[in-house]
Amino acid sequence: MADSQSQPASGASGASGTSGSVDPIELQKALKGLDYPATRGALISAARDNRADDRIINALMRIPEQHYESPTKVSEAVAAHRDDPAR
Repeated sequence: MADSQSQPASGASGASGTSGSVDPIELQKALKGLDYPATRGALISAARDNRADDRIINALMRIPEQHYESPTKVSEAVAAHRDDPAR
């Protein structure tokens, strides 16, 4: 009766999907070394510099352009906009 059977496996960095949820830990690894507050552009640049996979880059491209005060705010925005089209 484990609910984990309905959950997709996470941690596969080579996943081909561009939508769906992003692992918050992988997201924060992708943003390593970034100073906050940070703009969406700075988030995307840092993720690319840290060789984040396409899922993370695409997730960051879907969030609104604004200043993000903390890693938590970035994670919240990614979760809230996970089904939006890339901007």
